[in-house]
Amino acid sequence: MNARSSLTALTRVPRPLDFRLMSTIMGCMKPSRFPVEPGECFSLALRRAARAVSRQYDKALAPLALNNGQFSMLVLLAGLGPIRIQKVADTLAMDRTTVTAALKPLQRRKLVRVDVAEDDARARDAVLTPAGEALLREAMPLWRVQQERLKKMLSAKDAEALRAQLGRLV
Repeated sequence: MNARSSLTALTRVPRPLDFRLMSTIMGCMKPSRFPVEPGECFSLALRRAARAVSRQYDKALAPLALNNGQFSMLVLLAGLGPIRIQKVADTLAMDRTTVTAALKPLQRRKLVRVDVAEDDARARDAVLTPAGEALLREAMPLWRVQQERLKKMLSAKDAEALRAQLGRLV
């Protein structure tokens, strides 16, 4: 920005509000105390459902001091082996710093190890430890029970349709 354009920006007179336009817009809005009805917002509905489902899995995994997010991380690492933290982030639709923070409690419990990548000293690989594998074996039956509870809430057709629809969003 040069001196002339900054001077112009400082001396511009704000335009008056167009009350007729504002009145027209307000007249088209739904008569509600909420600008968007709660049942209308996909984001709110998905977040509510995700929190409710996560709480159920958290409760099921609580005897092992494991939560749903940690379980998902262990499952991913068990399935993909040593994996770049960035690949974990991409797979879970998270950012890398969030994955790094989520791995910390698992590292403290010696369930996961984060190593310098063999082929790139700047990259890090997440690795499931033998203790992590053992805990995952203990957690699987608890997860299966919760999975069956949720399946009973939906028909088989609805469950498959839900998975397919959710998969299209990510």
